[in-house]
Amino acid sequence: GFKKRIKFLKSSYFLDEIIFKNGDVVIDCGANNGDLSLCFNKKINYYGVEASPFVFSNLKFNLLNKNIINKGLWKKRKKKIKFFLKDEGGDSSITKMNDFIKVINIETITLDDLINRINKKIKLIKIDGEGSEPEILEGLKKKIHLVSYISIDMGFERGKEQRSTFKQCKKYLNNKNFKLIKFNQNRYTGLFKKIN
Repeated sequence: GFKKRIKFLKSSYFLDEIIFKNGDVVIDCGANNGDLSLCFNKKINYYGVEASPFVFSNLKFNLLNKNIINKGLWKKRKKKIKFFLKDEGGDSSITKMNDFIKVINIETITLDDLINRINKKIKLIKIDGEGSEPEILEGLKKKIHLVSYISIDMGFERGKEQRSTFKQCKKYLNNKNFKLIKFNQNRYTGLFKKIN
């Protein structure tokens, strides 16, 4: 049920390591059905980004009157990019995998675009890009100074070889003054905190 799912998400993304306050902004990249929004007791300004049009219909139903966006996140803005659908397990991605069901075209934005639109400090960005995490992070350059925490699923989901994105994500964020403060070896999720 909901309690079990909330406990799992809080543990996976280390949400209990962060002190949230009313009005804090959370960006959920790869929002899926919007489950992460259930994890906050405070009045959080939640932004959910989900690329799959089919999964987005669930997100829209679950989170009426919330800030939800049906676009992909990528290193640059594009009007049209291939997107490989594998919605049953929430595994659709811009990065091609072996057993996708269908290919569609989607529009992408960058995290810089989104943060520029929100125009506030960001408490947390959660990223689950099904192997596209490095490219999603590359779209966060100019506005990264406004972000306090980034929690990422860096598991073995990238491309046909199903590689982890841990090394690329860690290197990028270390170079941007973020430090890995928590890591789950079972799921390959990590919580990065801005230093200074």
